[in-house]
Amino acid sequence: MNADLQTTASAATNDTLLVVDGHSLAFRAFFALPVDNFSTSEGQATNAVWGFASMLAQVIDAEKPDRLGVAFDVKGGTFRNEMLPQYKGTREAAPEELLTQLPLIQRMLKALGVTYIEKPGFEGDDIIATLATMGDKAGFHTLVLSGDRDAFQLIDDNVTVLYPGHHFKELKHMTPQAIVDKYKVTPAQYPDLAALRGETADNIPGVPGVGDGFAAKWINQYGSLDGICEHAEEIGGKKGEALRSSIDQVMLNRKVNALVRDVELDVGLDDLRFGEVDTAQLDVLFKELEFGVRTKNRVLKTFNAKSSTTRLPSSPRSSDSASQSNGKDDKDDKAAGSGMPAIPEPVAIGSADQFRDWAGQQQKLIAVPDSVASFIPEVDCDPEARHITYDDAANHAWTVHAWGDARPGRAKLQALSIATAHSAAMVATPIRDDLREALQEFLTSSHGRIVVHGYKELLHMLGSAGLDMPLPMMDTKLAGYLIQPDFHADDLHQEAEHFLDVSYSQADQPAQGTLDFDEDQDVPNAEEQRLRDLAIIRDLASAFGPMLDEREQCWLLRAIELPVSRVLHGMESAGAKVDVMRLVAMRDQFAADARFAQEEAWNHAGAEINLQSPKQLQKVLFEDMGLKPTKRTKSGSYTTNASALQDLYVKSVDNERANGFLRALLRHRETNKLKQIVQTLFDAVNRDDERIHTTFEQTVTATGRLSSVDPNLQNIPNRNAEGREIRSVFVPGEGYEALMSCDYSQVELRVMADLSGDEALIEAFRSGADFHKYVASMVYKLPVDQITGDQRSHVKAMSYGLAYGLSTYGLAQQLKIAPREAEALKSLYFDTFGKVHDYLESLVSSAREKGYTETLFGRRRYFPALRSTNRVARDAAERAALNAPIQGSAADIMKIAMVRADQALREANVKSRIILQIHDELVVEIAPGEGEQVTELVKDAMQHAVDLAVPLDVSCGMGSDWQLAAH
Repeated sequence: MNADLQTTASAATNDTLLVVDGHSLAFRAFFALPVDNFSTSEGQATNAVWGFASMLAQVIDAEKPDRLGVAFDVKGGTFRNEMLPQYKGTREAAPEELLTQLPLIQRMLKALGVTYIEKPGFEGDDIIATLATMGDKAGFHTLVLSGDRDAFQLIDDNVTVLYPGHHFKELKHMTPQAIVDKYKVTPAQYPDLAALRGETADNIPGVPGVGDGFAAKWINQYGSLDGICEHAEEIGGKKGEALRSSIDQVMLNRKVNALVRDVELDVGLDDLRFGEVDTAQLDVLFKELEFGVRTKNRVLKTFNAKSSTTRLPSSPRSSDSASQSNGKDDKDDKAAGSGMPAIPEPVAIGSADQFRDWAGQQQKLIAVPDSVASFIPEVDCDPEARHITYDDAANHAWTVHAWGDARPGRAKLQALSIATAHSAAMVATPIRDDLREALQEFLTSSHGRIVVHGYKELLHMLGSAGLDMPLPMMDTKLAGYLIQPDFHADDLHQEAEHFLDVSYSQADQPAQGTLDFDEDQDVPNAEEQRLRDLAIIRDLASAFGPMLDEREQCWLLRAIELPVSRVLHGMESAGAKVDVMRLVAMRDQFAADARFAQEEAWNHAGAEINLQSPKQLQKVLFEDMGLKPTKRTKSGSYTTNASALQDLYVKSVDNERANGFLRALLRHRETNKLKQIVQTLFDAVNRDDERIHTTFEQTVTATGRLSSVDPNLQNIPNRNAEGREIRSVFVPGEGYEALMSCDYSQVELRVMADLSGDEALIEAFRSGADFHKYVASMVYKLPVDQITGDQRSHVKAMSYGLAYGLSTYGLAQQLKIAPREAEALKSLYFDTFGKVHDYLESLVSSAREKGYTETLFGRRRYFPALRSTNRVARDAAERAALNAPIQGSAADIMKIAMVRADQALREANVKSRIILQIHDELVVEIAPGEGEQVTELVKDAMQHAVDLAVPLDVSCGMGSDWQLAAH
C-alpha cells in the first residue's frame, strides 16, 4: 500500500476521517428526488447532483470530519468477476439519467476541494476498505458512509459505518455492538455470515433456506466458516444437506465478499484534507446545472467552514475562502452575498393625515412617465388588446402587501404596508376609521399602478378590515405561475429564491424531508421580515415585466388571471351552504355500510384481518384462496390496488368464497372513501354560517385549470349514484331559493376540432346528433342507428383520450381490450379525422423545437423532458405536450366565462351569485324570482366566452340542491 501516513498518526487521536461510497450516495440521491423537478432547460437531469451535495453536507455538518475521501467504481469488471462470472450479473443497468450525472458529481467534488478516488480493476468498496484501514492505523476515528452491508466487515472500535435507513437523515451508527445486536456475530465474523446467506443484489447464491439466523447460530457454535465446513457432516436436516452441497460455493462467496484493504492508491491521509473551494469552478458548474444561490450558499456554508479549520494558512486559495466566509458578520453576508433586495425605509402610519402626507411625498418620487400612463386602465377580454406590455411600469409602481390569515371565512388582517423603492408605510392595526377612509381612497385611485403578491389572498385580508382594492397592475404570484407553470412556490420567499436567485433565511426550508439541514438560522424580526417581503415583491415585478412582455402574456395576466382572482375571492367569501343534518346522516350511513361490508369480508376470509393491509390481503387472496397473483410492485410484493382487485373480482366468478370476499372488500373501500369525503366536508363547515368556504387555487395545475383545497370539492365522485348523492348536501342559503348548475358539454373536443380545423369533426358537432354516436358512425362507416353501445363508448374514449394525451396502451387498459385492438381503433379514427392526427403530430414537433406549447390565449407550458435521454420521461412529456394546448385552452375558456358571467350578474344588479366552479361547471345560488333572468345571463356568458369553429354548448339545470340541479 502506498499509503504514506506521514506524521498524522501521533496527531490524529482526536481527528475524524469520513470515507464515502460515492456510487451508493449518488444512487440514494437519484431515487430520493424526482427527475422531473430537477432537470435543466436542456433536459439534463440534476437530481443526483443536488441530492449528493445536500446529503454530503448534512453528514459533514453532523459529524464534522477532518479528512474526507469519496470512492467510486469504474466501468469494467474486477477480479471478482473472474472468480465468480455471474457476480452482479442480475443487476439492472443504472438509469442513463444517473450515469450522466456521475461526472458532474465528480466535477462538483473537485471544485469543493474534495478528493475522490477510483481504481480500475477494483470496486469502490476496496478503496473504502483501504482508506478506512489507513485511518484506523493512523489513529483516526473513521466513519464509512455506505449503504452496502459488505462495509460491516470493516467495523471495529475505531471504525463506524454510517448506514442509511429508509430516510437518509436516519443514519444508523453501526458499531461492533450494533452488529452483534442485529446479526448475533462480530464484525470480523460478518463476512462468514454473508457467505452463508448469499447476496441477492450481487447475484451471490447462499445456502438454500439459510438466512441470517441460522448462519449466526452455526458461526457461534463452530467459531467460523472454516469451523462450520469442518463439522458440516455433523449438521443434520435439510439445512445440513443444503450446506454440504453448497460448501464450494460458500467458500467462493467468502473470497468474493472479502474487501481488499491494501489497494495502491497513491493517496495519503493529508491528501484527504478538504474545504479548499474553487468558487469560480463551482459557479460555472452550478450555472450550467441551473442551481440557485440558495443551493450554492448551503454547500459553501459547509465547505467554506472547513476551509478555515482544516486548510493550512499558507494556502492562497484557502486564504481567499476564509476571507469570504469570515470577513463579515454571517447575517450581513446572507443579505449581501445573496443579492437580497434593498430594504425601503420604514415609516409608522397611524392616522389619515400621516398617510396622505407620506403618500404625497412618495408620489413625487415615482412620477409616472407618459409611456406608462396608458397602462393604467383595465383591459377587456379582447384578443386585439394583446399588444399591451409592462415596459417600465413596475419601476413606477406602489407595492401593497398584507400579513395575516387569508383563509376564506376566517380572514384576519394582522399587518398592512404600502411601499415604494424609497419608503414603506407600516400601517398601524387595528386601522382607525379616518385612516381606513384614506387608505380606501388611495387603493381605489391607484390600483392600476399597484403591485401585489397574491391578489385574492390580499382581498380576503383587506376585506376583514373593511377595505377593498380593484385590479392591481401586477400580481407577482400569478406572473410567476404564467412564466413557469410547472413550478409551484409555497410562499413568497420560495418564489424569490427560484426566480431572483436570492437566499432568504426565512425561506431556508428543505425541498425534500429526507435531505434537510439541521442548521441554526438567523431570523429577522417581524418588521424587518415585512420590509424584505416588500422589497422582494418589487424586484419580482421588475424581473417579471420584461419576461411577460417577451412572452406576450401581459394581456393574459391582466385580462384573464387577475379578473378571475377577483371572481374567486367573491366565491370563496360567499361559500356554499350545506345541510349539516343531511351531511351527518350521510356520513353515518356510509360508516354503517363500511362496517357491514367489513363484517361480510371477514366472514369470507375466516378472520378479522385489516382490510387496509396489503400484506394481509395478499395472504388471504393468493395463499388462502389460491387466486393467481397480480403484478409485482417495486418492493417485490403483489399489488392490491383498486384496479387489480377489480380484475381479480371479475376473474374469480367461479370461486364463490374469493368472489364474495372481493365484492365485500371493494364495497368496503368504496363506502369508506365516501365516508371520508363526507367527514372532510363536515369538518370544513364554518359553524358561524354553516357554509363551506373552499379555497380555489389558481397557480397549482400546469394546464391552467383551477383546483380546490380545504376542502377539495373536485374530489366529490360524479360517476356513481352514491357519489353524486353527496352533492345533495349543498343547498341554497338564507335569502336564496335554488341552485343552478351550468355545464360545458365536450369543451375539450370542441377545442380540438377548432385547433385542428378538421372538417369532419367540425361537421360532427354541427350535425346536432348524439356526438359520440355520430363520430362512431363515421369511424366504423355504419349508419348511426346501427352503432352499438360498445362502439359508441370506444370512440368516446378515443376522442377524450386524444384530448388528454392518452397512449395506445392507456386506451387499451381503459377499454379492457388488447393493445392491438386499441391501435386498430386509433388507425380507424385517424383515417376519418386526418387533420386531428396532423395537428397532434405538429404539437409534439413544435414543442420539441420551441420547448413549449401554447393555448388559444397564449398560455405556455414548457417541456424540457422532450430532450431527456430517458425514454419514459420523454414519452410522458410528449403526452403532456399533446394535452396542454387543448386542456389549457379549455381552462382559459372557463376562466373567461366566469369573468363575463360575474360581470353580467353585477351589471344586471341581481342578488344571485356564482359560488362554485368544478371542472367544466359553474354553480350559481339563485335569489327569489331571478331564475330565468340569471339562467340567460350565465348561459350567454359561457356560450360566448370565445368564438370557435364549433359553437360552445352549455346545459343548465336548477333545483333545491346541487344534485337536483344537475342535468
